[in-house]
Amino acid sequence: MESLASIVSFLEQEEGWRQPSAFLWRADAADRLDLLLLGEHDAALHARATDLLDAMDALDRDGFAAIRDAVRRGEGREALAPWLDVGVPTGQHYDVLDHLLAGVLDLREPHVERPVPPPEMVFYQPTPTRHIVDGVRRARISADDVVLDLGAGLGHVPILVNVLSGARAIGVEREPAYVDSAMDAVRALELDDVSIVQGDARDADLSMVTVYYLFTPFVGTILRDVAAKIEQEARRRAVRVVSLGPCSRTFARMDWLRSDDPLPTAADRIVVFRSTFAGR
Repeated sequence: MESLASIVSFLEQEEGWRQPSAFLWRADAADRLDLLLLGEHDAALHARATDLLDAMDALDRDGFAAIRDAVRRGEGREALAPWLDVGVPTGQHYDVLDHLLAGVLDLREPHVERPVPPPEMVFYQPTPTRHIVDGVRRARISADDVVLDLGAGLGHVPILVNVLSGARAIGVEREPAYVDSAMDAVRALELDDVSIVQGDARDADLSMVTVYYLFTPFVGTILRDVAAKIEQEARRRAVRVVSLGPCSRTFARMDWLRSDDPLPTAADRIVVFRSTFAGR
């Protein structure tokens, strides 16, 4: 097991993590430093490690600002391109790519009481960034689409979907403080085709939507009611349903949807469904 002294000495000499684009390297190194700092009593070594962490933080702030500027210019996908090769991601854990997105979005985390959610509602949990990237790719989302995130939280999905694809992206979220924070980020990034609105998913306007995204924001009768509304829209035009979590099992049982995924009931990865009505 490496010691704090060895990793500090290595990082003091290493230049790679100092490159402006080395976000993921810095995030991993900072995690290791933070862990090894626990219980460290050598004041001089502690100060050297802290200096490294401060230098990493400063580089990250500059890098995040540069990517935000690119997003405002309409060049966000190009700026994020070095980190978009996510393979076929699984699992609902977070990783260093979420650190990158959090820094770019610079979202204000609102103080929200965490009472027991209403019946059939699920506690908010952001979609891991790698799954958003995977969903945009496999659902073939483009600038011609209108994407609706049901249970948008702080807006990670609508914002990143728009940046990566140019699609008009809408989020519906029942918690007003989350909506306010998300829209602050949208305005700061000057994203005219992104909106987060406060409301109940069952009352959302689905009339123009071509892609629906759900990270299991609700279950039971609410999920069935929302799925029924999506089915009504699918009778009018071709739609895609992009899901993550247990709700994929519900959509996999619906005969008006199909998926090319080898395991459409999987809960640990994105599943893409397409409507099957004749002529659509």
